[in-house]
Amino acid sequence: MFLDKLKEDQNIVYSTDYQSGNSRHVLYLKKALDDGSGLPKFYISALTMMKGKLVRQGFIYFYVDTVKRTSHFIGLGIEDEFRNLNIGNLLVAMWINFCFDNGLDFLGTNKKQRKPFLLYMLKKYGFDIPDDSLYDTSRDVISLYQNIDFDDKRKFLLFRNEKSAKKFSKMNICKSDNYEIIRSSSGMIFLDRVIIPFEKVKDKEAVRYSLRDRELAKRKCSLVLDNHHI
Repeated sequence: MFLDKLKEDQNIVYSTDYQSGNSRHVLYLKKALDDGSGLPKFYISALTMMKGKLVRQGFIYFYVDTVKRTSHFIGLGIEDEFRNLNIGNLLVAMWINFCFDNGLDFLGTNKKQRKPFLLYMLKKYGFDIPDDSLYDTSRDVISLYQNIDFDDKRKFLLFRNEKSAKKFSKMNICKSDNYEIIRSSSGMIFLDRVIIPFEKVKDKEAVRYSLRDRELAKRKCSLVLDNHHI
């Protein structure tokens, strides 16, 4: 597998065939320096040319275990000036397609994943928890909403567990990712539900998201990549 041959901290051009809005991307693949986890960590970054310089627009990063043939999604970041261009969607599709192209059998999320709307995005690609009945019984359910005013770009969260809501409100991602905690869904449009345990749970794997519908993922990736293809 060519991934094993990549050198640490080496950037290679992965693709120049995609754009978001009027921005044509140069997509780079990079194998990061060892972070002590024992697993290679990779980045796919989207850059664009502005005033003669390459400017980073966003990135997705993930672990890959070429022996077990697995990949675990760690995180996604989009620079503020490039938000609302669906770059995040493109990068998720690129990661999933990258895993399929390299024969990885299992795709999952990092156990520390704490971003509700990222899990919502992954659910659209066929990711979910092993037992969806937990959405009805778990105290760790978060319902996701958007304002009926579509110009409002905040991400609204209604927690089933008030203690979890308080913990999340103190996290940096609550403000940096434009989340808003609500106590009522009046005037809101329901999007979906996700589960994120902010307290200890007996069975962590029961609430770990992984790819459960590969055919849905293939269809979704094909649609997103086609929409962004030049």
